[in-house]
Amino acid sequence: MNLNHYKALIQAMPVLDQAFGVKAINWEKQLLPEHFSAIFKGEAEVMLSREDIFLTNRIDLFILKTILWGYPSGMRGNNFLSIYSRLEEISSILNLPNRMHLNFEDLHTLQISLRSFKGLGLSTYTKLLQLRGFRFNDISALILDERIIRVFQNNIFEDFECLAKIRDYNKERFYPEYLKCMHACAQALETSPEHLELFLFTFGNNLKST
Repeated sequence: MNLNHYKALIQAMPVLDQAFGVKAINWEKQLLPEHFSAIFKGEAEVMLSREDIFLTNRIDLFILKTILWGYPSGMRGNNFLSIYSRLEEISSILNLPNRMHLNFEDLHTLQISLRSFKGLGLSTYTKLLQLRGFRFNDISALILDERIIRVFQNNIFEDFECLAKIRDYNKERFYPEYLKCMHACAQALETSPEHLELFLFTFGNNLKST
């Protein structure tokens, strides 16, 4: 299949509105009262969207909202506890004032720093980089998770031949190439890489050519 066949759909993807419902009961025992109250505000469930997270100024709440948005029912094992216990250190890494003006060498350094935190894998830290507005060589950071990786592994779109060899063991090394390839494809489609990312997440593994 070719992405151009879905150009109009990709351009129309509601990136900022992408939201997930998060139940308070899943997080009440894991969050400190201050954080729990600030996020749920007495509600039994909140809908968190990308826009909600973009508009969150406090870095600690930004990180927590990103995790709740990405893992509404909770993270595996003790991953969240491991991240939460080092929230201040992670905050200092993500709160770079020049985060929109970095290069790919900076990305490599960031990856080394972020993956050193137990529980903070590629899927999670790319959510943080994307939603915090990081850019490398003027290319936006994007989310790369297992669902999107499967699209490339299954060779669903001919446009992504350059990413066909991505696997679980080499996915972090492929991340810069993923950003470049998505940027190029988005330019050809006259849309943003974020629109293309959401399209792949939503439809990439659920399409059949006719």
